[in-house]
Amino acid sequence: IPTTPYRKAVWPLSWYGIRKANLGLANMDELVNATQEEKDIIKGQLLFFRGYFYHELMISWGGLPYIDKVLSPTDEMKFPRLNYRETALKAASDLEQAAQLLPLKWDDTEVGKRTFGNNRQRINKIMALSFLGKNLLYAASPLMNRESTGIAGYDADLCKKAAETFAKVIGLCDQTGV
Repeated sequence: IPTTPYRKAVWPLSWYGIRKANLGLANMDELVNATQEEKDIIKGQLLFFRGYFYHELMISWGGLPYIDKVLSPTDEMKFPRLNYRETALKAASDLEQAAQLLPLKWDDTEVGKRTFGNNRQRINKIMALSFLGKNLLYAASPLMNRESTGIAGYDADLCKKAAETFAKVIGLCDQTGV
């Protein structure tokens, strides 16, 4: 990626990250010399970052087409623009799947033992769940709910899902000390 200031912006770099995540997910079957743990952790990271980059885009541009496959240069780029809620729910699905696949503590995995003691910054289950809660809470806000439904109030269902997700995060932290 070129290093001009424009190329360091959220829009191009998020789409770049989404494409890389889609490429990785599309080629998971090509990963033949990996354990199931390694495959799960890689897939979890790819899903996390796709959801993360969509959330970053939605903050500024609202709902977007949710590209979850690898596009070729010859594909016709006519995808429906989803509203904020629809896009956020697709990102939420990616983040939920990521949380199921990512470890709670990297140092407790075979993969993490290779870099034991240096894994604190790696995306883990708690981070994926925390970001899932944030994504749901943004989508539940009056501003985003108005764009999605025309109602300028909180989406109670999404608020409840966000609260349940955050409660799960707090519970995991209390139980594990992570």
